[in-house]
Amino acid sequence: MATTIYNQLLTDTQEYIKAQYKLLQIKGIEQTSRLIGVIITIVMITAIVVIGLIFLAIALAAWLEQWLPMWASYLVIAGAMLLIALTVYLGKKWWFVRPVEKHLSELVLEDTTSLKKQKQAIEYQSTMQRELLQRDMNTIQQEWTKIERLLQLIRSIIS
Repeated sequence: MATTIYNQLLTDTQEYIKAQYKLLQIKGIEQTSRLIGVIITIVMITAIVVIGLIFLAIALAAWLEQWLPMWASYLVIAGAMLLIALTVYLGKKWWFVRPVEKHLSELVLEDTTSLKKQKQAIEYQSTMQRELLQRDMNTIQQEWTKIERLLQLIRSIIS
């Protein structure tokens, strides 16, 4: 009987570990997919904005050529770009770092919705297996207590 209980405990432990591993895989896939999606989106938006700013700078320089020499209009635009770059550098913590930290922490730490049903099923299975393991451990502990009593009885008979 004890062998059967130990085998059941081993089987339940293996199933529990498999379920936990599967749940970890699903969570990893969800978080990685979301993170890659955010990175691709940021890169695409950044590329579009940079191209737009280049065309805007050329257009502004061409507009300034009406009143200034060509070299001076490009110099004014370059100076304005340097001021904008300095402002962005000084405000990077408030404008970029904190919002990105907040967004990434929501992606990584919060439960996600994709694969939700599969994840819930595995979590339920994991909970059930945890309860089975606890039941098996209690049974083994009870059996061990019986064996200890039997050994004490045998010792008392022998002595």
